[in-house]
Amino acid sequence: MPDREAVAPIRSSSTERGVAWALFVLLVAGAVASIALDYGDSDTAAPQESARTESSPTPTDRTPDASEGPAVTAAVDDGPASFTIAATGDLLIHESVANAARTSDGWDFTSMFNRVAPILSQADLAVCHVESPMSPNNARLSYFPAFLVPRELADAISYAGYDTCSLASNHATDAGREGIVGTVGALDRVQVAHAGMALSPEARDQVTLIEAGDATVAHLSYTYGFNNGELDADESHLSNVIDEAAILDEARRARSAGADFVMLSLHWGTNYSSEPDEMQVGLGPRLLASPDIDLILGHHAHMVQPVVQIGGEFLVYGLGNFLSNQSPETCTECPLPTEDGVIVHLTVTEDEATGGWSVTEVAHTPTWVDRANFEIVDVLRDTSRDPGLLQDSAQRTASALALLGTAVEPR
Repeated sequence: MPDREAVAPIRSSSTERGVAWALFVLLVAGAVASIALDYGDSDTAAPQESARTESSPTPTDRTPDASEGPAVTAAVDDGPASFTIAATGDLLIHESVANAARTSDGWDFTSMFNRVAPILSQADLAVCHVESPMSPNNARLSYFPAFLVPRELADAISYAGYDTCSLASNHATDAGREGIVGTVGALDRVQVAHAGMALSPEARDQVTLIEAGDATVAHLSYTYGFNNGELDADESHLSNVIDEAAILDEARRARSAGADFVMLSLHWGTNYSSEPDEMQVGLGPRLLASPDIDLILGHHAHMVQPVVQIGGEFLVYGLGNFLSNQSPETCTECPLPTEDGVIVHLTVTEDEATGGWSVTEVAHTPTWVDRANFEIVDVLRDTSRDPGLLQDSAQRTASALALLGTAVEPR
């Protein structure tokens, strides 16, 4: 396969502004201290005020004795660097979901994320999975079994606080190139990074890099296949199909391009099963064993699947549905857990000795879709719905996550 080029990592402008302001404050504080030492009376000069960031401890109010010289602030060791990830499952926009978002002049999905946006926005890196491609112009919308959904979904993705989305799925090519153009264009418009779809071979060969805290994260995305068959050779760039060698090759090149942490999204598994299938339990651990892959996030089964820890790294087999109309009331093959979803929270920490980054903490927030308005509910904190219903949903999700013996505590 040809070498894939890396694109410059996406960096938050607010981070740059914060760094610039901190430098400015330090320069001003230094200038004030210099003036006090040069011109002030050592017996009467006011103690130096040190610049602080939000993470710095508050200095005491003790005024140093003049004989001690200028006050010296001891260096504080904040420990190893780290960043947080919040990952969610399928955004599957059925017609009922789109109808609920309909306005007088378009679509607005943002209210469906009102309860979870504060949670997602707190993470350094929030990761979504778009299963239904978006239309470039909303002219030929279609829903199950072939999806082409309103492009305003991208505005809700941005509103919710997502930083990157995986796009490779069995529905990725439902509308052919039109859906790829629409999805990539919509996410580019709202400045959300993405992986798994591409408009050209050159774009496919680029690595998606995102800044998260002090780390550069690579995001890869692949699917087991497409509902409308295989892509022609001249269109193979439109979306990535799972190929072990290709995945490992991209992961190696992501690392070479500067990725500190490589995150792989895989669309795989058996529909409506909380248990990983033969492909998942065979391929997943093999990929995770690569030194160039640090985390695997799974999708497609429409039900939450277990989390496992292998060799100090984590494999999330399936994140379930995050937004959909799936329910026993809407499809005969859909079990009750298709209404459940989850936000998996991961803390990634740098090893100061080796410089490597790995997941050191995992927790979860169970979610549930209220199909009266398709609002995604934070199950643990909602007080406006049937508590028994929510308790059952939370228990189903916790049990599914722990199915293979790795308990993931609620957050």
